[in-house]
Amino acid sequence: MATPAKKKDFNKTPQELVTEFWDQFFVKKPGKVTRIFPRSLYETLLPPSQPQGVSSSRNATDSYQAAVKECKEKVKRIVKECERTNEKFTDPDFDIEGDFEVRNCLHGLTHDADLNEFFGELQELYDLGAAKGAKKGIKSRGAPRSADDAPEAPALEGSKGRREGVKAGWRETFTPGSVHRLDWIFESPQWTKDGYSSSDIKQGCDGDCWWLAAVATIAHRKDLMDKVCVARDEEIGVYGFVFFKDGEWISTVVDDNLYLTEEDYRHYYDEYDPTGKKGRKHRKDKQTGSGALYFSQCSDPNETWLPLLEKAYAKVHGDYEAISGGWPGEGVEDMTGGVSAMLQSNRVLRKDKLWKELVNSNGDFVFSCSAHGYASTRGSMANGHAYSILKATEEVDEDGRKVRLVKIRNPWGERTSAGQGEWDGPWSDGSKEWTPYWLKKLDHKFGDDGEFWMSYQDMLDNFLYLYRTRLFDDKWTVVQQWTNVTVGWIAGYLNKKFVIEIKKGGTVVIVLSQLDERYFQGLEGQYMFILHFVLQDKDGKEQLCRVRPTLNWSSRSVSCELDLEPGRYEVLPKITVERDTSQRMVEDVVTRWAEENPAKLRQIGMQYDLAHAKGGVPDEDEIITQRKEEKKKKEEKKKAKAKAKREKERREKRKQKQVQITINMPEGSTVDTSSTGTESDKKEEKKETAEDKKEEEEKFEDAVEEKAKDDEKKKEEQPKKVSAPSSSSKSAGDAAAGEGKNTEKKGGEKKEDTAAAEETKVEDKVAKEEKKQEEKEKVVEEPKPTAAATEEVEEDLSEDEEEEEEEPKIEYEEGKIPWNAVCVVGLRVYAQDPDVTVTLATPNTAEEGASLVMDQHAVGATI
Repeated sequence: MATPAKKKDFNKTPQELVTEFWDQFFVKKPGKVTRIFPRSLYETLLPPSQPQGVSSSRNATDSYQAAVKECKEKVKRIVKECERTNEKFTDPDFDIEGDFEVRNCLHGLTHDADLNEFFGELQELYDLGAAKGAKKGIKSRGAPRSADDAPEAPALEGSKGRREGVKAGWRETFTPGSVHRLDWIFESPQWTKDGYSSSDIKQGCDGDCWWLAAVATIAHRKDLMDKVCVARDEEIGVYGFVFFKDGEWISTVVDDNLYLTEEDYRHYYDEYDPTGKKGRKHRKDKQTGSGALYFSQCSDPNETWLPLLEKAYAKVHGDYEAISGGWPGEGVEDMTGGVSAMLQSNRVLRKDKLWKELVNSNGDFVFSCSAHGYASTRGSMANGHAYSILKATEEVDEDGRKVRLVKIRNPWGERTSAGQGEWDGPWSDGSKEWTPYWLKKLDHKFGDDGEFWMSYQDMLDNFLYLYRTRLFDDKWTVVQQWTNVTVGWIAGYLNKKFVIEIKKGGTVVIVLSQLDERYFQGLEGQYMFILHFVLQDKDGKEQLCRVRPTLNWSSRSVSCELDLEPGRYEVLPKITVERDTSQRMVEDVVTRWAEENPAKLRQIGMQYDLAHAKGGVPDEDEIITQRKEEKKKKEEKKKAKAKAKREKERREKRKQKQVQITINMPEGSTVDTSSTGTESDKKEEKKETAEDKKEEEEKFEDAVEEKAKDDEKKKEEQPKKVSAPSSSSKSAGDAAAGEGKNTEKKGGEKKEDTAAAEETKVEDKVAKEEKKQEEKEKVVEEPKPTAAATEEVEEDLSEDEEEEEEEPKIEYEEGKIPWNAVCVVGLRVYAQDPDVTVTLATPNTAEEGASLVMDQHAVGATI
C-alpha cells in the first residue's frame, strides 16, 4: 500500500517547501562510527595513533618485512609453548573444532538474520502467487565442488540475483560433517609435492573461485608463493602467513584442523560395530585424503598447502562466508601487495600493447580474467566465474605464420558432468588445431584438469574483464595518507584534495582506495561508495588523467599508472554513493548482536576498530569524549561565574548597609552591639525563606534609594535657611565664642574617641549581619571559585558577556533516516623516488571549494 502524500502547506512558497525537504533530508551533524568498543577495552592492541594529517612513507617492502618478522616470532613462541605442554597447537582465535556447533568460523555476524529475512521475502512471493521459479535463487552454495554439481551460483560480485559490492554473495549456509587434524585425514601429509602449481588447485564448497583464480595466477611463481607462506612447523601443527590489507601487510597463524564433508561414523550410522571395522572403512572411503575436504583441496591426495592457505585467508576476514564472491584482481593484491586494474576487453585500444604486458607476466605484471553475463553459462564457459591466465606466448606455425596463444585455467580443476568449465572452441582439447607439431611445441596434454588454450583474440571475445596487477620490489617507495570525507547527495569532486610532490621523475602508480569492508561484514552500513579521481598539475591548468571504476561493483580502489616529471601534482577525489535502506545501520547491529552473538561481535568489532585506527582518520569516540569534557568545563565556568557574581553583590550590599546604618544613627548616639543576634532575630532567621530573603533585599534597596533622595532634598533646602548674622547677634556670638573655647579644648579628645568607637561598632554589626547571611546561603552554595576563575568571571561581568545558547535539536520526520554518508579514503603513491610525499589540502575558502572548475567547466556528476 502506497504511503499517503504529505499535506502541503500553501502558506509557504514552493521554494520554502523544497528547502524544508532538504533540511529534513540531511543529518545536521554527519559522522561515522569509528569505534565499536571503548578504547579502554583493548587500547594496547591498537597501533600507535598518528596525529591527524600525518602520512606514512617507507620502502615498498618495509611493511612486508615487519609482518614476516612478526609472523615468524609468533610461530616460534607457539612451538616453544607446545613443546612445554606436549600438545599440538590449537588456535584460540579460530578454533573450528571448538566452534563446530556455534559456526562462527563458518558464517558472518548477521547470517542467520539475513537468511530468515530472505526466506521471509520468498514466502511473501509465494503467498502472492509470484514465486514461480524463485527457488533457483536460494541454493546455498558458491560453486561446484565436484563434477556432479552444476555451476548455478556464480561467485563474482555483482552477478544476477546478488547484492552489490562486498555485501554481494549468496547467503552461504555451510554444512561440513566433521573436523579433524591433518595427520588424521591424510595418510602421508606433505606441504607441497614438487612445489606449488596452479594444477594443484581444486575449488570446494565456498564461492571463492575469484580468490583461487588469484592463487593459481601466482602459484607458478615460487617467489610469490613463498612471500605468503612464511613460517610453519608441521609437527606442532602451526602455519604462518602474511596478507596485504588496506595498504599494510598483516600476519596470522592457523592450526591444522580442517573441515570434512562427511560426518564421523558414530554420528552417521546407528549400527552396532564392535570391532570398529565399519568405522575404519567409513573413514578410509569418505574421510581420507584431499577429496574428503569440504573446502578447497589440492589435486594430489596428500598435499596440504592450499586448504591451509584458504583457512588463513578466511580467518583474517572473520569466516569462510566472508570470502565468498569477489574479484580476482583484489585476490592477487591481497597476496602480493601489488596494484590491480580492471580492463574491459571490448574497450582495449591497443591490443599489441596489452599483449606485450601479457607476455611479460613473469616480470612486473600478473593477469587473471573473468567471464560475465546473466546466463549461468556461455557455451561451455561458466559465466560470473573467475579464471587464471597462466601463460601468453607467440609461436610460429608450420607455415611460418605467428600465432598468439593464451593458457588459461578454471579453479574448479575439472569439467562438470554437463561438460562445462573449459573452452570448447579452437585450440581446446581435441580440436583440429592440435597437430603433433603443436602438441610437442607447447608440451600440451589433453585432460580434464581445468587447463586449456585459446587464441588471444578469442580470449578478448569471451572474457569480458581482465585484471592486470603491477608488482613492486624494494626499488619502489610507497607513501600513503588517509582521511574521512562527508559525501553529499549530489555527486561532484570534493574540496579536499591530495598533493603529491615528486623529486625524481619516472613511473608513478597512484591508488585511491577505501577500507576493505570484507574484513568486517555485517558492519558496513547502508552506503556503498564508488571512487573516482582526477590528477592535474599544481596550477590545475592541465588534467593528466581521469580515473573511474570499470564497474561500480568493483570499487575497493581505483588507480592509474603514468610517467611524471619532478614537481607538484594534485589528486581531486570524487565519490558517488548508493544507499540501501534495507541494510542495517552499524549502531543497530551493535546493540542487537551484543546480546544475540557477543563472541562474533567481539571478533568482527575488533576488525572494524583496527581498520579505522589510521592516522588522519578522526576517532569519533574520542571526539565525543572531548566534547563531554568541554561541556563539563563550561558548566564549571558557569558555576564559578555565578558564584563570583554573588560575591560581588554581597560586597556591594555590605557597603550599602554600612552607609545606611551610619545615616540612620542619631547624632551623638552609639550602636548597641548586644542587640545583634537576639532571640527574636534568630527566630526570624529560621522563618525566612528564599522568597522572604528576596523581599528583604528589595526593601533594602528601596530604602537606600529613598534615603539617597532625602539627602538630595536636604542639600537643596540648606542654602535657603542660612542668612547673614545681625550686629546684635554678632556681639552675642563673640561673647559665647570666648566662653566656648575652653570647652572645645577639653571635649575634643573625647569626641574623637567616641566617633572611632562608633565606626568600629558599625563595621562589627555589618560584618555580623553578613555572616548570618552567608550561613543562610550555605545550603545552596557551590564550591568557592579560584582567584583566577573569579578574576576571569569578573572581567566577563564587566564586559556584560551574554550566555551562549545551546543549538536547538532538529526534529526529523518520523520513520525517515536522514542522509549521513561518510567515507574513509586513502591515497597511496608508488614511485622509484625515496623522497616522494603526499599531503592533504583543503580549500582556503568555502567558495573555492564549492566552485571547482576544470577545463573551464564546472566539475559535476558527469565529468
